[in-house]
Amino acid sequence: MPVMDRVLVVRPDFEVATYLGSLALQHIVDYIRLRGLTLEDLRGDNAVRDKVLESLSRLDPIWCILLGHGNATTYTGQNFDRIFWECNSSELRDRVVYALSCITAARLGPDAVDKGCRTYIGYSEEFIWTQEAPVDPLADRYGRSFFEPVLELLYRLADGATTGEAFKASIDKWNYWIDYWSRSTDPAAPAILMYLIHDRDCQKLIGDDFATVTTPIPIPWWPMTMIIGFAPIGIVLGFIGGSEIAKAVAKK
Repeated sequence: MPVMDRVLVVRPDFEVATYLGSLALQHIVDYIRLRGLTLEDLRGDNAVRDKVLESLSRLDPIWCILLGHGNATTYTGQNFDRIFWECNSSELRDRVVYALSCITAARLGPDAVDKGCRTYIGYSEEFIWTQEAPVDPLADRYGRSFFEPVLELLYRLADGATTGEAFKASIDKWNYWIDYWSRSTDPAAPAILMYLIHDRDCQKLIGDDFATVTTPIPIPWWPMTMIIGFAPIGIVLGFIGGSEIAKAVAKK
């Protein structure tokens, strides 16, 4: 059986979407370490199937955080290395999974839960965000709106919340930013608002909403520094028919 308080993070970083996503997930990596949990962080060239399976076997973590490109049936890591796919997800049995990857909650997530995965949280459509500069999204005045809801879910799980509680806290954070940008006069606000609503609505919890991955210990919070500049870019974590669609598209 998977062991409580053990976490596997998979962070490919081979192009713009995964690189920026990896920077954002550095915050939960740091937070997990602060929490004193046992962590294995497979980043870059280590974010491949062989290394993931070896870590699952050796560490046997209760919690898996997966960043990468995906489609309805497949989750990939570094350089699109296939890690989990439909009918080949039994390694996730009894675990709690959060996948920051396009569309995997449509079929891969339900398949994993059918094969014993306790909870799968992911996205049933493309995960799309916008930011101004190629920096940590949490340090970008647009990007933070998309990654604060992601990190809210992960922080809550790290602090002992149930999957259902963490999911609700994330939705509340999506709604906070949706309300914020609905009142903004920023020229980028309509696009940001559209993407925020899209991401909120395709974030899905499949399986047990009472699962936990650790015991609750309060951790102090601290403010985040923002950096602004350059032009907005839209980013997608997904691919269709094996063709990457994760591109930074400059918006004037």
